[in-house]
Amino acid sequence: MADLNSSSPAIDYTSKDFEGFRQAMLAHAARVYPEWSGRNTADFGVLLVNLFAYMGDILSYYQDAAAREAFLETATLRSSVLSHAATLGYSPAAAAPSTGTVTFVTDATQTTDVLLPAGTQVTTAFIPAIDAPLTFELDLDITVPGRGGSATASVTEGATAGAQPLTLNAGSPTETIVMVDSLGASNGTASQEFTLPSSPALLDSIRVFIGADSPTEWHLAESLLTAGPTDQVFTASSSDNGVVTITFGDSTLGAVPGLDVPVYASYRAGGGVRGNIGANLVIDISQGIAGVYIASSSAMAGGREVESTESIRANAPKAFRTQDRAVTLRDFEDLALAVPGNAKAKATGNHYSSITISIIGADNATPSEDQITATVRYVQDRTLTGVYVSVTAGTLVGVNIGSTGSPVVLGVYPNFRASEVVLAARKALQDLLSSQRSSFGQRIPASRIYALLDGIPGVEYVVIPLLARADGPQTGTQDIICRGWEIPVAGQIFITADGGQ
Repeated sequence: MADLNSSSPAIDYTSKDFEGFRQAMLAHAARVYPEWSGRNTADFGVLLVNLFAYMGDILSYYQDAAAREAFLETATLRSSVLSHAATLGYSPAAAAPSTGTVTFVTDATQTTDVLLPAGTQVTTAFIPAIDAPLTFELDLDITVPGRGGSATASVTEGATAGAQPLTLNAGSPTETIVMVDSLGASNGTASQEFTLPSSPALLDSIRVFIGADSPTEWHLAESLLTAGPTDQVFTASSSDNGVVTITFGDSTLGAVPGLDVPVYASYRAGGGVRGNIGANLVIDISQGIAGVYIASSSAMAGGREVESTESIRANAPKAFRTQDRAVTLRDFEDLALAVPGNAKAKATGNHYSSITISIIGADNATPSEDQITATVRYVQDRTLTGVYVSVTAGTLVGVNIGSTGSPVVLGVYPNFRASEVVLAARKALQDLLSSQRSSFGQRIPASRIYALLDGIPGVEYVVIPLLARADGPQTGTQDIICRGWEIPVAGQIFITADGGQ
């Protein structure tokens, strides 16, 4: 009997694209149907081979895509990354609004005090980047004394969404009216999703009501994994661009809204770094209350974007690794990163009973006092008895490269445009010192700067007369050394070209 293995061709399991499938089928056809030798693209047999190769290429793509989404390290869809994070018990940071204060003053002719209720909206001038003014709302009621009196109120960025009034607890002493957006009607199926009309939205402000005549409030849960089959809960997630989706249960993990029951949502639209503005930029009262105006406003700070997919991918395994306790310095850092809003953390300690954690926000944003307090509470509750935890804001250290009198000199080859080479060099240095690539305690050797600039197309030679920390002597070229709580950032960069076009 013939040895079938000796006559069977080897199968290349890594060849899964159109050309690979096509060549494999043509090679097989040559063995099975040796009398068929035509390979013209007009041949009907070749047409069939191409069609099957195309189908195999498409199926292979979806197989590879599904395999990638099965692992946190390779998943590309945000929904997949969020699912992996939920499995690890990690809650991604939601967008947060900026906060500050606004000082109101009454006119000298205003003889009575003026009450500004909580929720009163104040705005900036028109901002072309967002095609609208920024809106802030008063956190509490405030009374501004008459006859030129003044009062200062705390405000939070964002605006209460909703154009439809909904009555809660009708006919009872606790009857209230809330402004809501209609999200549609339930179709009675499992795991229904609804998207909020306005974005970005603050997740902790979302309230969901089910029903028309006697609406019932359903409550926000961090995860449906702990919900029972009758629990009236939902989860909320935000995409990278701030669009918020709410998800209901499947009657096993969380209840399912009834068929054709209307769904409403009350929430505040806002949040993100766009609310971090300078002082005295809040200038108007939206409602135009007579007799009172805005005298000044503080700088607004604390706004942050929703946690990015890459940040979730990096932080979720770290949070799981700690197992909700801190023993080593790395445990303290990982626990600090589990607090929403913290993007980088560095723990130091000269004694086992005293640990200092330096933190920084996304895009190297300085954390607010509330953020620092939240980190202290979260980590301290998970430390050993007798260990004291303190948290401080990380220090950003500017790195100056060149100066006005002694800029970096790039020798440019004659066939390259000097301005383009200088621009590429500046971008390369800014990328090296960007928030995505910088870290606590980082050391930047001068040789690395030379190698980076020398590797730019068109550069013949590099002269760096100055490389120094912004807070140090501005002379000479030396390695940039940051201490454990310091992060290098781009300072002043001066570059000129020698040669080129």
